[in-house]
Amino acid sequence: MPLDLGPRMRRVLMIRLLLEEGRSVAMDRLCEDLWEGRPPAGAVSSVHAHISRLRAALEPDRRRRGRSRVLVSDPVGYALRIPVEARDSVRFEQAVAQGRRLLDEGSVASARRQIETALGLWRGAPLADADDRAFALAEIARLDEVRLAAQEIRATAMARAGQLEQAVVVAEELTAGHPLRETAWSLLIRALYLSGRTAEALQRYEAVRRLLARDHGLEPGPALRRIHLAVLRHDTSALCPNAAPDSLPEPGDVASATRLPLTGGSVPDGLPDVATGEPDGPPHDRPDTTDDVPRPQDVPSAAEAAPPPAPTRPAQLPADLPTFVGRRAELDRALALLPEPGGHPASTVVISAINGMGGVGKTTLAVHWAHRIAHRFPDGQLFVNLGGFGPEESAMSPAEAVRGFLDALGVAPQRIPAGFDAQTALYRSLIADKRMLIVLDNARDAEQVRPLLPGAPHCLVIITSRDQLRGLVAASGARPLALGPLTAAEAREALARRLGPDRVAAEPDAVQEIVTLCAKLPLALAVVSARAAAHPTFSLASIAAVLRRTHGSLEGFRDMDAFSDARTVFSWSYRVLTPPAARLFRMLALHPGPDVSEPVAAALAGLPAREARPLLTELTTAHLLTEHEPGRYVLHDLLRAYAAELLDADTPAEEQRAALHRMCEHYLRSARAAARLIAPHRADVDPGPLGAGVLPEEPVDHGQAMEWFTTEHKVLMAVVHLAGETGLDSHAWQLAWLLQPYLERRGYWHDQVTVQHTALPAAERRGDLASRARAHECLGAAHTQLGHADARSHIDRAFELYGELGDTAAQAGVCLLLVMALHRKGDNRQARDHAQRALALYRAAGDRAGTAQSISAIAWCHTMLGDHRRAVALCWYALTLHGEVGNLRWQAATWNTLGYAHHGLGDDRTATTCYRYAIGLFRHLQDTPNEAGTLARLGDVLHSTGETARARTAWQHALITLEALGRPEADEVRARLRGLDRPAGDEAGVRCDASPPPHHRQ
Repeated sequence: MPLDLGPRMRRVLMIRLLLEEGRSVAMDRLCEDLWEGRPPAGAVSSVHAHISRLRAALEPDRRRRGRSRVLVSDPVGYALRIPVEARDSVRFEQAVAQGRRLLDEGSVASARRQIETALGLWRGAPLADADDRAFALAEIARLDEVRLAAQEIRATAMARAGQLEQAVVVAEELTAGHPLRETAWSLLIRALYLSGRTAEALQRYEAVRRLLARDHGLEPGPALRRIHLAVLRHDTSALCPNAAPDSLPEPGDVASATRLPLTGGSVPDGLPDVATGEPDGPPHDRPDTTDDVPRPQDVPSAAEAAPPPAPTRPAQLPADLPTFVGRRAELDRALALLPEPGGHPASTVVISAINGMGGVGKTTLAVHWAHRIAHRFPDGQLFVNLGGFGPEESAMSPAEAVRGFLDALGVAPQRIPAGFDAQTALYRSLIADKRMLIVLDNARDAEQVRPLLPGAPHCLVIITSRDQLRGLVAASGARPLALGPLTAAEAREALARRLGPDRVAAEPDAVQEIVTLCAKLPLALAVVSARAAAHPTFSLASIAAVLRRTHGSLEGFRDMDAFSDARTVFSWSYRVLTPPAARLFRMLALHPGPDVSEPVAAALAGLPAREARPLLTELTTAHLLTEHEPGRYVLHDLLRAYAAELLDADTPAEEQRAALHRMCEHYLRSARAAARLIAPHRADVDPGPLGAGVLPEEPVDHGQAMEWFTTEHKVLMAVVHLAGETGLDSHAWQLAWLLQPYLERRGYWHDQVTVQHTALPAAERRGDLASRARAHECLGAAHTQLGHADARSHIDRAFELYGELGDTAAQAGVCLLLVMALHRKGDNRQARDHAQRALALYRAAGDRAGTAQSISAIAWCHTMLGDHRRAVALCWYALTLHGEVGNLRWQAATWNTLGYAHHGLGDDRTATTCYRYAIGLFRHLQDTPNEAGTLARLGDVLHSTGETARARTAWQHALITLEALGRPEADEVRARLRGLDRPAGDEAGVRCDASPPPHHRQ
């Protein structure tokens, strides 16, 4: 029965005493923790009163002045001594540990019941009354970690019991809420695979791999990589280890609970397992042959039905191309489709559908593969070019193809039935008991291919097509093999095969440029190689120059045979498009790349997304566009050049300009929506009224906003440049300004310089003082971070321009930027003076958020000057103001300063808590540079308290990020790590400096 403990402060006191597990807490510590470092004058009396009332609630039968046996006092302070089993958090942890033991012992059902009982004890957030108190943060994080581990054990038990779909649901919830938790991803991928959803399992692995690479520059840990490899190999034994999730964090162990950034090897290997058993893979059904039964009139007469001569053994494969290179991974996948020599034959026909864009080398790969395995099909090989994407009217009908196969099989003309259905039935009958290899090249679609498929096992069918043949994959169990361009190394090898290794080795730079301009497409490389081979005296640099002048369009090679001309090949796919899809293809040439999203494609076409979506599908099906990620599309360079030629030829300049404007508008409006979530206190832009045909994306929270910027980062950089080049000056400077908070959080200072060097001339062309001032401000911040000498000139110019505008608050923001610049020069006294000047300006402007920022900056300057007590007092005041205006980023910076100040005062326990709070906020905000800097300082504190292992972990994680960002602090952290390996007393005397607080009005 729950106790009524009274007001919140009393409940917070109860929590504070509970966390000590029976140990005494001194009165001054209680006052400090209960009032967050700002105890009022009557704090001690208040604590005494709360203690008295807690005793009454905990021991209602105790005499009024009797000695308390539960909430006791001693010379040190107060201690709460209650039985362990009375704490529901302890019962929860004990139940989770018991559930783990049961799972390890194989008692799956009992383990699940025990875990579900444990999770039933979880009511809302842990220690909810104290979730804003620094002393409770570590325990809250630890309990959350135990809960997550319990959920993983529950999912594991479900999977072992064969309840795979339930396990998938639980694992999906875990990964959605904790996207960097690799144990949860491991559970999900295993459960998906073992429930027969192999493709989804591989997609989930790719999703987490992209997430780690995009946000942290990391690869999945070794355990997750092993699971991925096991899925690729269909290695069920590797996917079903008899192990439970890793051990739970021990009480007080908050290193894992605070979730230091993952590294490639930081994830433990003992991941949760899932159920045993073979996966229910996709069905490999035989094609439906109902319509292939011969009609009576098609059956040969008795005379014609006399036993024919033994059919010949066809060998129709074209010659293997001597210049074939690379494709090792694709060949390995293809070879894996076949049973091992001497093993059990396949029970159904094996169909491999190789798909890819024109000129990517589908036929070359199919023929090479066929030659490598021809000996395994002793009854022969059939080959036909179906002409599905050749010149007009060249596509072969299925009837023509079947007739050709019957000829190759030695069927006399008089024995071939008249009807197509009968011919197909005869073809299938003739090869029913044979082991044959059949290559169907350049298929237009599944309908052209389906009648040519054998009706019995023991055969392999290799199909090539620009179409993805999804119907064939779904209905006939075809195994798709998507073929992309060659790797750079393979492309160089291809040129060497055609031109000779000496000629290629002599001009490596020219070779690299040719490879790039040809988009690594085998056909384009062949076209260029043919020109170079025909003119052995031409340098490869001159060949590259021709390509460069024509932007990779092969305009300079029009004299080559039409079937070897990439433009002609692409045109065959283009001509079959519907007019709306053809128009979208042309408009995509306006996009600067590297990839385009579905909403942006819709904006280019001036269409709603629902109408653009099928057009994009049509283009990807024709392999004129590649969907390299869900909803994101790539137009290869040669195809872009081809689309640009068509655009200039077929689309009026006014229509092109309108499409370009819609695209830039889309990015500007979407970036504004995202930036306002990331930096809500920062000066906004006014893009004017929304134009027709533009439907911007609108993230709903900070996480989505950062994800949008991360996904569109490279595109936005290119769009800023394009806007500046095409006279859309307003879009150029506004986009650059909106990019700034994201680039700052990620530490992309060089990118900041790049976009602002486009924004500044655009602003100057507009004659707009405000946009010029903002560009100078951003350049000053970026150059300061990079240590460039011209930072001060940009800062001073921004201050002057804001002064001309009478924008006092903006001038104050520039003063805060100058604080950072002066600190980096070691002049912390001047930095403090400018922070105080910023405070005066913000107060004059009536800017409450800016006032709080200035106070935090002043506090930081004081702690840099050694006045830690004054810094602590100012920080608590600033935190109150930041909380009132909801400025999380400056709250994080202020917690960071508090950690540094408390460390300076010798209070390392409080310093550790403050740093961890700052790290949590910076991580939530995805402020990578400041998170890394705070981790480094947390390592300093842990090292000073003798926690060497944890200090090493914190420094190692900080070093990874600081090195990736190219920050000078990386050298300091590296020195600290080296100091750990030196003899005692010989550590390097380097202390990582505190990061200056963010300067912008964010």
